[in-house]
Amino acid sequence: MAELTIVVPDLMALSDLAIRDPLRWPIMNRVLARGRSLPSQGQPGEGFARALGLKGGVGGLARYCFLHDTGHLPEGGCARLDPVEVGVGPRGLFLRSASMPDLQREEADALILELDHLMTEFGWHLEASVPSRWYVLTGESLRAGLGPPILAEGENLMERLAGNDLAKEWAKLLNEIQILLHQHPVNLKREQEGRAQANCLWPWGGGTAHSLDGARPVAFWSDGDPVLGGIAQVLKRPVGKAESLAQVSDSWFGSSLVSVFASGPKEQRLDTLEQAWLAPLARRGLKPWKLILSDLDGAGYKMGLLDWWARWRKAAMPGDEQ
Repeated sequence: MAELTIVVPDLMALSDLAIRDPLRWPIMNRVLARGRSLPSQGQPGEGFARALGLKGGVGGLARYCFLHDTGHLPEGGCARLDPVEVGVGPRGLFLRSASMPDLQREEADALILELDHLMTEFGWHLEASVPSRWYVLTGESLRAGLGPPILAEGENLMERLAGNDLAKEWAKLLNEIQILLHQHPVNLKREQEGRAQANCLWPWGGGTAHSLDGARPVAFWSDGDPVLGGIAQVLKRPVGKAESLAQVSDSWFGSSLVSVFASGPKEQRLDTLEQAWLAPLARRGLKPWKLILSDLDGAGYKMGLLDWWARWRKAAMPGDEQ
């Protein structure tokens, strides 16, 4: 293929982790050392927009998730309001669990019912087309600028919210939500069973609708990302199922956009990126003429064949023997 773009939501956090252990993640360190830095343009979804050749971004990401989950776009404003677990640490509140993949339908419905009167006060409607993915629907555009919760997992919440004016607008509501959910029977039962408690909600993905007209032809591959799934539905293009490079059809022509969406501990996800995607690329000598590895907002690294093999420019790196 001519170009391969791999989007990993929290790539920059995984990059920081990889640097600490170059022997465990040698190929990732090779990309970091030799890749050309790509700055974020401050547009949510810029990682996808760049691959599609769209200058104005792709708009609110929650809209695409909603389309993927329900089969239709929301009529008004839409944002993700995902259940997460918040814990208390030495420095205050922190995000303990960024996702609830084991949340059952009856649990989600009971928690949403508890919050219904609060949502009604704002003129909002809360629904969960998928138990672990919740949406707040409004009559007008709704902003939510915290980014996906996976970006803040393990972080102090006050530090995360500091300096984010949009986050401050949500702070009071999130506090009320946390009070309502803290002692809810669903969470008390989950605590007794040793499971993560859905004791807070995380707003992200809000924004306006953007036209995707002019998107260049790209083959879509994903391990289940609803954002890319919704974008593909708007563009009427298929999404191939791929959890490794081996599942991506190989051609010297055309370009591919891959979303590596899987949740789990950072080390586990970095192992997957290294072993399922980057190591196979290294073994075949970076067969795509260009590799772009980026986070959801476009920050990342770009490499061509010369960057990959340019030992004359930089000292040999772990993974050169691949």
